[in-house]
Amino acid sequence: MNWGHGVTIGFALFVVYILSFVYRSYNQNIDLVSEDYYAQEVAFQGRIDESANAEHLADEVTISRPEGFIEFGFPSEVTNSITSGEIHFFRPSDKAMDIKVPLQLNDSGKVRVPIQVLKQGRYQVKFSWNTEDKAYYLAKDIVI
Repeated sequence: MNWGHGVTIGFALFVVYILSFVYRSYNQNIDLVSEDYYAQEVAFQGRIDESANAEHLADEVTISRPEGFIEFGFPSEVTNSITSGEIHFFRPSDKAMDIKVPLQLNDSGKVRVPIQVLKQGRYQVKFSWNTEDKAYYLAKDIVI
Protein backbone atom coordinates (compact mmCIF):
# COMPACT_ATOMS: atom_id res chain seq x y z
CA MET A 1 0.00 0.00 0.00
CA ASN A 2 1.38 3.40 -0.93
CA TRP A 3 0.90 6.82 0.67
CA GLY A 4 -2.02 7.70 -1.69
CA HIS A 5 -4.12 4.93 -0.19
CA GLY A 6 -3.33 6.15 3.33
CA VAL A 7 -4.40 9.72 2.47
CA THR A 8 -7.63 8.44 0.89
CA ILE A 9 -8.44 6.26 3.91
CA GLY A 10 -7.61 9.12 6.30
CA PHE A 11 -9.82 11.53 4.35
CA ALA A 12 -12.69 9.01 4.26
CA LEU A 13 -12.45 8.50 8.04
CA PHE A 14 -12.48 12.26 8.55
CA VAL A 15 -15.62 12.61 6.39
CA VAL A 16 -17.35 9.82 8.35
CA TYR A 17 -16.36 11.55 11.60
CA ILE A 18 -17.83 14.89 10.47
CA LEU A 19 -21.01 13.27 9.11
CA SER A 20 -21.56 11.54 12.45
CA PHE A 21 -21.51 14.97 14.16
CA VAL A 22 -23.98 16.33 11.59
CA TYR A 23 -26.30 13.36 12.16
CA ARG A 24 -26.19 13.76 15.96
CA SER A 25 -26.85 17.50 15.71
CA TYR A 26 -30.01 16.94 13.66
CA ASN A 27 -31.29 14.47 16.26
CA GLN A 28 -30.61 16.81 19.21
CA ASN A 29 -33.76 18.09 20.94
CA ILE A 30 -33.63 21.88 21.31
CA ASP A 31 -36.41 23.53 23.33
CA LEU A 32 -36.96 27.25 23.27
CA VAL A 33 -37.89 28.90 26.54
CA SER A 34 -40.93 30.31 24.78
CA GLU A 35 -42.31 30.04 21.26
CA ASP A 36 -43.59 33.63 21.33
CA TYR A 37 -40.46 35.23 22.73
CA TYR A 38 -40.77 38.50 20.83
CA ALA A 39 -44.42 39.04 21.77
CA GLN A 40 -43.51 38.49 25.41
CA GLU A 41 -40.64 40.96 25.11
CA VAL A 42 -43.02 43.67 23.93
CA ALA A 43 -45.31 43.03 26.94
CA PHE A 44 -42.42 42.86 29.43
CA GLN A 45 -43.17 46.22 31.07
CA GLY A 46 -46.57 44.84 32.06
CA ARG A 47 -44.81 41.86 33.72
CA ILE A 48 -42.56 44.29 35.63
CA ASP A 49 -45.62 46.17 36.89
CA GLU A 50 -47.31 42.91 37.94
CA SER A 51 -44.16 41.88 39.83
CA ALA A 52 -44.07 45.24 41.61
CA ASN A 53 -47.71 44.76 42.66
CA ALA A 54 -46.80 41.37 44.18
CA GLU A 55 -43.80 42.82 46.00
CA HIS A 56 -45.97 45.49 47.67
CA LEU A 57 -48.23 42.93 49.31
CA ALA A 58 -47.96 42.71 53.09
CA ASP A 59 -47.43 38.92 53.05
CA GLU A 60 -45.69 36.60 50.61
CA VAL A 61 -46.94 33.49 48.86
CA THR A 62 -45.98 30.60 51.14
CA ILE A 63 -44.92 27.16 50.02
CA SER A 64 -45.36 24.10 52.23
CA ARG A 65 -45.27 20.36 51.65
CA PRO A 66 -47.93 18.41 53.51
CA GLU A 67 -47.86 14.67 52.81
CA GLY A 68 -48.30 14.04 49.07
CA PHE A 69 -48.95 17.68 48.12
CA ILE A 70 -47.33 21.03 47.51
CA GLU A 71 -49.42 23.75 49.10
CA PHE A 72 -49.31 27.42 48.16
CA GLY A 73 -50.77 29.96 50.55
CA PHE A 74 -51.72 33.37 49.22
CA PRO A 75 -51.74 36.66 51.16
CA SER A 76 -54.98 37.25 53.03
CA GLU A 77 -55.36 40.72 51.53
CA VAL A 78 -55.96 39.25 48.04
CA THR A 79 -57.51 35.82 48.69
CA ASN A 80 -61.09 37.11 48.68
CA SER A 81 -60.63 39.28 45.60
CA ILE A 82 -58.83 36.91 43.17
CA THR A 83 -60.89 36.67 39.99
CA SER A 84 -58.60 34.47 37.88
CA GLY A 85 -55.09 33.12 37.73
CA GLU A 86 -52.79 30.19 37.19
CA ILE A 87 -49.73 28.49 38.56
CA HIS A 88 -47.17 27.51 35.93
CA PHE A 89 -44.57 24.90 36.87
CA PHE A 90 -41.78 25.75 34.42
CA ARG A 91 -39.09 23.09 34.01
CA PRO A 92 -36.01 24.75 32.41
CA SER A 93 -34.46 21.44 31.38
CA ASP A 94 -37.46 19.94 29.54
CA LYS A 95 -40.46 21.70 28.03
CA ALA A 96 -42.50 18.48 28.12
CA MET A 97 -42.49 18.57 31.95
CA ASP A 98 -44.12 22.02 32.19
CA ILE A 99 -47.49 22.01 33.95
CA LYS A 100 -50.12 24.73 34.28
CA VAL A 101 -52.66 24.60 37.11
CA PRO A 102 -55.63 26.96 37.38
CA LEU A 103 -55.62 29.08 40.51
CA GLN A 104 -58.57 27.81 42.56
CA LEU A 105 -58.21 28.66 46.24
CA ASN A 106 -59.78 26.49 48.92
CA ASP A 107 -61.58 27.89 51.98
CA SER A 108 -58.29 28.63 53.77
CA GLY A 109 -56.86 30.61 50.83
CA LYS A 110 -54.52 27.87 49.64
CA VAL A 111 -53.97 25.81 46.51
CA ARG A 112 -52.95 22.16 46.83
CA VAL A 113 -51.17 20.43 43.96
CA PRO A 114 -50.54 16.66 44.10
CA ILE A 115 -46.82 16.02 44.07
CA GLN A 116 -47.30 12.96 41.81
CA VAL A 117 -47.92 15.20 38.77
CA LEU A 118 -44.37 16.58 39.01
CA LYS A 119 -41.13 14.79 38.23
CA GLN A 120 -38.11 15.14 40.49
CA GLY A 121 -35.94 18.15 39.73
CA ARG A 122 -35.92 21.94 39.74
CA TYR A 123 -38.96 23.97 38.76
CA GLN A 124 -39.56 27.67 38.52
CA VAL A 125 -43.09 28.23 39.81
CA LYS A 126 -44.72 31.24 38.16
CA PHE A 127 -47.80 32.62 39.87
CA SER A 128 -50.02 35.03 37.99
CA TRP A 129 -53.39 36.23 39.24
CA ASN A 130 -55.84 39.06 38.80
CA THR A 131 -58.05 40.90 41.26
CA GLU A 132 -60.75 43.40 40.43
CA ASP A 133 -58.26 46.23 39.94
CA LYS A 134 -54.72 44.79 39.67
CA ALA A 135 -52.67 42.01 38.12
CA TYR A 136 -49.95 40.19 40.06
CA TYR A 137 -46.97 38.05 39.06
CA LEU A 138 -44.46 36.19 41.19
CA ALA A 139 -41.82 33.55 40.44
CA LYS A 140 -40.16 31.19 42.92
CA ASP A 141 -37.78 28.26 42.52
CA ILE A 142 -38.54 24.90 44.09
CA VAL A 143 -36.88 21.49 44.00
CA ILE A 144 -39.00 18.34 44.06
